[in-house]
Amino acid sequence: MSESPRPAAAAVPEWVREHYALVDAAEVDRYSEDFSEDIELRFASHPAVRGRAAVRDALAAGHAEHAMAHTIVNCWQSGADTILEFDVHYSYPDGRSLLVPSLAIIHRNAAGLTDSLRVYIDKPR
Repeated sequence: MSESPRPAAAAVPEWVREHYALVDAAEVDRYSEDFSEDIELRFASHPAVRGRAAVRDALAAGHAEHAMAHTIVNCWQSGADTILEFDVHYSYPDGRSLLVPSLAIIHRNAAGLTDSLRVYIDKPR
């Protein structure tokens, strides 16, 4: 996998590092445990997906299409909200790979579970 041309952010909360390590390992069942039962996921311009099971299934479909490796290049936090800027390296079964900048906005509820995840990405085809 090619590396991000930008350096990884130094100040990233441990829960973010742990979560995205599971994402990159395609451990969808494990990282879905970080989501509240009423989570809402919006990925790019796609319609929102609601509920832990539906979000898990939507994310599993992405893992079935490609592998991912996230480099967090910036992280901002304000209260229960976290904004992450990534370089994401996608690897496809046919050997293609893409390095794509993206942004995630995460809101965590009082229990520390993610109840809103908004991912903004313009992935070339």
